[in-house]
Order: sequence, then structure tokens, then C-alpha cells
Amino acid sequence: MILIYTHSITARVSYTVELIFGTVLGIPYELTDDRLNYEGSVLPKLAYTYEKPDTGIFLEAGALLFETHLRKEIPVRSGSYKNFPLVFEVGEASALPYDLFSTVFYVATCYEEYLPFEGDRHGRYMAEQSSLHRWKVLGRPFLHELIADFAAVLKSQNPELVFKTRPFNFLSTIDIDNAFAYAHKGFARNAGGLLKDLLSLRFGKAAERLAANGNDAKDPYNTFDLINGLSAQTQTALQYFVLIGDYAAYDKNPRHTNAGFRKLLRRLAGSHSMGLHPSYQAYDDPGRIGMEKQRLEAITGKPVTSARCHFLRVKFPETYRRFVEAGITDDYTMIYASQCGFRTGLCVPYQWFDLERNEATSLTLHPSTVMEGTLRDYNQLDAGKAQELCYELMAQVKKYGGEFVSIFHNDSFVPEQKEWIAVYKNILQESRKPNTNH
Repeated sequence: MILIYTHSITARVSYTVELIFGTVLGIPYELTDDRLNYEGSVLPKLAYTYEKPDTGIFLEAGALLFETHLRKEIPVRSGSYKNFPLVFEVGEASALPYDLFSTVFYVATCYEEYLPFEGDRHGRYMAEQSSLHRWKVLGRPFLHELIADFAAVLKSQNPELVFKTRPFNFLSTIDIDNAFAYAHKGFARNAGGLLKDLLSLRFGKAAERLAANGNDAKDPYNTFDLINGLSAQTQTALQYFVLIGDYAAYDKNPRHTNAGFRKLLRRLAGSHSMGLHPSYQAYDDPGRIGMEKQRLEAITGKPVTSARCHFLRVKFPETYRRFVEAGITDDYTMIYASQCGFRTGLCVPYQWFDLERNEATSLTLHPSTVMEGTLRDYNQLDAGKAQELCYELMAQVKKYGGEFVSIFHNDSFVPEQKEWIAVYKNILQESRKPNTNH
């Protein structure tokens, strides 16, 4: 047990203390604003405030966690501390030369994504805009590194403290953006595609299209038996996320009323967890999230409590508020489209904090770590380099007992992508190896 004193227990302070001590370090704590109680206690002690008390470890506090508004200024790196960028710098009396609590809060809440920004062509906040990218720590679980460094300070002065050792967890997630290449797409969509194939002399594609429409098991994107088989073979967890929105330029699954599509979803939901993949259109029309969730629940006959936004299009705080309202309890959107790594500086599930309302919520964020489209399409890595990067990132997650979440798509398991299928299989196998980093 550690006693933590602060001069004012705000929602931001409470959230950050729980994240550091409860979620990451797994140590019992008591948070107090009673100075006399703090000074008289014989427990290991930490003071997070403006002026150094006579006892305990002192972390000088900045103003961030005692504010309720959103700052418009993005913090500037003022130097380096060990192997970390130095931000929220404080005075020499503090046990650390920076405000750890403010740094953790700022990064974990995606604070800068609430501020005005110029998005990419899909309206997304880009990795290259982020402070973590500028500080060159996006490829590291940055906040875990800071907290581990701080834990060493705590331990040096309080040897009796015992921090929780978390077990590593791996989850393979498959986004179903296009369940079928041709099957169950309707006459108009297939007729147009068939005509283009014939005019372009793509007779093999035309034959493939016709065969798939006669039997969806022959559709090239119907790779689910292969995916399920790899999961069973490696004894790894697997979860699907299904796009079930209305047809549009970037939402191209069959209609949710299509019998073949519904049959597939019921089959997959019978043996694996299934989450919602809110449509591209739901970014600008968040009311669709609840409707799409109801569609999926009606098809599978099971409650849907997890989600990952299609195209990773998340708008703070609107998207996540709609998740909470709709009964979504777990989100897997937190990864950038153009860069793998640690978008929130963390690799463990933790609670989302609504900055505008200044309150912790019931939504748990599960940061995702790698996506095949990022490695292959955005970064133009060959399969060997991509696999090497995945292993490096997984080793870091294992070190901190985190959760490594991979994202692939069912249309990446076609024969033409055999090298990437091998990467996927090797990632699953690597996740089963014992952790040697502790």
C-alpha cells in the first residue's frame, strides 16, 4: 500500500493515479488531500503537489491535472531525460525532472486529438502529426517505460513495495470489410464487374466471379476456414469485427439482409467473438453506430460489446460517446493507419477519459499494435521486414506484460498473399513463446 497526497483530488488526478498505480503497476494505494494525515502516516508515501512536504517522495505537479479546460498549446520538448523526451519539466526539488502524471494523462487521453487539426483525406488524425512521432517514441510503449523508471525510484526508497507482474496476452483480430469478392453482392454490382473483366480480357477473373456466385465457398475472400484453422493450430485467441453498414463508396459488404452473408456471420459467431466494425459513414453520422450494432446482434443472436472503427476513423469525443451510449464496452481502434506501434503510449487495456466532460468512462480501450495494411501498403515493407518489426514490437509488449493486438483482413489470406499469410502464422507462433524479458 502506498499513500498518495495531492492538494486537490480532481477527476484528472484520480484517473491518472488509477492508471499508473492500479492498471500498470498493480499496487494498492490510497489517495488523500489531507496533509496532516499524509504527514503522520507510516505508509510508503508520495506527494504530488506544488511544494515539497517534509516526508515522502515528492513529484512536483504542474497545472494540467487541476484544470478543466482544454489547452490549445501542444507541449514542447525541452530536452532529454535518460532515453526519454523531457516534457512538462519541473524544478530540481522533484524526484523526477518532469511531471510524470501530466505526461501520462496527456498521452493516454489522446489530448491533442481533441484540438483542431487538418486530417488526411479520410479526416483522420495522422501519426505524423502526433507528439509521439515527433519525439520518436511512437514505436515504443513510452508510458510504460516512464512508469517503470518511476517504479524503480519508488522501490529504491520503499523496498517493501511489490508491483504486479502482468501476464502477456495476444489477440488476433480480423476485420471483415469485404466478406466476399463477388458472392452475395447483387446482380447490378456483379454484372458491371463482369463486363469490366471481359472488356479488359481478364477471363480468369470473370470465371472466378461466375464460380463464386454459384457457390460462395469458391469466393476468393472466403478465407475464414483458413483463418480459423490457423487460430486452432496455434491455440491463439481470435476475434472478428464486421462491417455491416449500408452500401457506400467505402462500405462494400453485402447487404445485412442478404441470406448468404447472414449465414456466414452466424457460423463465425458460433465459434468466435464478434465485434462491430462501425461503417465509414458512422464517422460523420454517429447515430448509425447503435443501428449497426442492433443489426449485428439480430443476425448473430448474441450481444455485441466490442468495436473497431472502419478505416480507423474515430472522432473525439463523439465516436466514443456513442459507443458508451450503445453499450459498447471495449474499443480496438487505437492504432494509426500509417504507422504501427503505440498510439496512446500504452499496451494494456485501460479506461477512456472524456476530456470535454472531464470524466472517466465505462469504455475500455485496447490499443492495437500492428496492422498488415500499414506494414504492406503504407510502409511498403516486404514480408521479411514486416515480420521483424512485428517481433520487435511484440517483445516490448511482452516485457511489460501487455496485450498485443494484431489486425489483419480476410482478403489478405488469398493465395496471392502467401508471404503475408506466412507472416501472420509466424506472429501467432511467436506469441506462444515464453517471455524472456522479465
